[in-house]
Amino acid sequence: MNLPAEIEYLTGLEPHLSSKIKGQGHVIPRVCSVLERGQLGLQPSEKPLGSFLFLGPTGVGKTELTLEFSRFLFGEDSIFRFDMSEFLHLDAVKLFMGDETGTPGRLGKVLSEHRHGVLLFDEIEKAHRLIWDLFLQMLDAARITLADHHTYDLSGFYIVCTSNIGSQQLLRPTRLPFATLERAVLSELHRQFRPELIGRFDEKIVFKPLSPETQRDIGQMVISEELDRLRGRGFNLTISEEAFEFLVRRGIHKTLGARPMRRTAQKFIGDAIGESLKRGEIPAGPLTVDVRSEHLMIERGSDSDRT
Repeated sequence: MNLPAEIEYLTGLEPHLSSKIKGQGHVIPRVCSVLERGQLGLQPSEKPLGSFLFLGPTGVGKTELTLEFSRFLFGEDSIFRFDMSEFLHLDAVKLFMGDETGTPGRLGKVLSEHRHGVLLFDEIEKAHRLIWDLFLQMLDAARITLADHHTYDLSGFYIVCTSNIGSQQLLRPTRLPFATLERAVLSELHRQFRPELIGRFDEKIVFKPLSPETQRDIGQMVISEELDRLRGRGFNLTISEEAFEFLVRRGIHKTLGARPMRRTAQKFIGDAIGESLKRGEIPAGPLTVDVRSEHLMIERGSDSDRT
């Protein structure tokens, strides 16, 4: 390891994550602390590079934060995601862990083909309890033996588990300080999981619900990123204030938070471009995404564009 170069590179980690993840300023320094120790070789060699348990409602940035630090540290295609609700029942456990015939499960397949990256286990509370026992091994040692009798090395991986446990405590209207709500969520966590499992995570972090202002900031960021992507495809696009409001209304969900925002921007702006292309109406030069009759349209640019 070129330690000075690695240290210099890691100085950009916290600013990068802060620019991408909105409304969770209390989370990012704690995450960066674990990541920096892992990247600098300060983590015990018999453990994974680092481990996190992210708690909070859907759509507040738990998965997005994991995606962003994975890209920053390892590049694209370095995150391996498991929806743990798929492994709720006993007959599905072998799909995850493999079986005694030597057939590898999904986890074993990833670990046999990759030596480093981020393992993301979404909604861990929905997994079968046999899989919870496996996490005791995964978090405590850098080597695990699965049901296929193969031993796998996790020393080059970060492990992230997400959970919605206690989310109702956070979403209920209240004037209680966040620290009080945080304690309530962690108490609920301890009621549902064994203490020896909880204690093995390097960090257990509760994410805040997003304020309307933060959700709009996320909408602005996501839409700007989508316009930048499309400009790279040759479409010189900006967006009107009305079109921005149109997308935010549809991309921010009462229970899903900001999670649908990216897909909403891609769908509606992409559909508008596609319709204009089919009609042969994409002119050269600056273009504006605008609203007409509750649909997005592509028009010639104007001075009133938002971004």
